[in-house]
Amino acid sequence: MPILHDFAYAAIGSAASDAPLSLFSQPDAKAWGVETYTFSKTFNMAGWRFGFAVGNASIIRAFKKLHTHSYSTVFGAIQDAAIAALNLPAERIAQLTAVYHQRREWVLRRLAALRWPARDAQGTFFLWLGVPPGYRSQEFARLLLQEAHILVAPGTGFGAGGEGFIRISLTAGDEALSNALDRLARLALF
Repeated sequence: MPILHDFAYAAIGSAASDAPLSLFSQPDAKAWGVETYTFSKTFNMAGWRFGFAVGNASIIRAFKKLHTHSYSTVFGAIQDAAIAALNLPAERIAQLTAVYHQRREWVLRRLAALRWPARDAQGTFFLWLGVPPGYRSQEFARLLLQEAHILVAPGTGFGAGGEGFIRISLTAGDEALSNALDRLARLALF
């Protein structure tokens, strides 16, 4: 059975111990699988809709046929930016990963000081936080927007299993995150 591995966060592990595993770490994976990569996470090119797939040749051919009939072209400047991104030294990607790791650790410490239970999430620049007792995800996200001017994603936007959670992004700058955490503290939710 073919397997498609969406490997969007391939480079976002904060340490070797939590770096996501490639499908191709499995024996003979190229015979039955394909991995897709996006430039949005590794190279901060969110919304540019640029990526690539590697793996089983017959599956890649089917992707190519689908792509040919679904999309016209990618703007040339985006293609140029992607080429430049691929030519970046590995240290640049490691620097970005380190920034996300430091932000994650810092935000988790700030949340702990607010007594807001939060678990560490490896290999991503998002954190999933439980909503306070008595709230549902959508309702709590609305409260944060109206009362603290903080935009979060309600967990239910990702399916029924997301009820009771919100998702926050660590892609905002340190100052913006600090301001948001200060506004959260003033709400005294926990």
